[in-house]
Amino acid sequence: MARSLQFVFQFPPVHGVFDTGYGIVYIFGEMYETEIEDIISHETLHYVVQKIAGKRASLKLDRVYEKILSD
Repeated sequence: MARSLQFVFQFPPVHGVFDTGYGIVYIFGEMYETEIEDIISHETLHYVVQKIAGKRASLKLDRVYEKILSD
């Protein structure tokens, strides 16, 4: 696993986010500033949870967000 978190912004505008599990987060496309801030916060939280509790716990984080959004 990487020692630090890295963000790579990719263009052309194809939306999506992918964390390789190695501390590199790819952000694709053109987004509003607040969307990018939310993505950076969310993926940073994934990284921290993974470092502390492991990859399975980090992956379960998305289920928490889905449940919050559906309520």
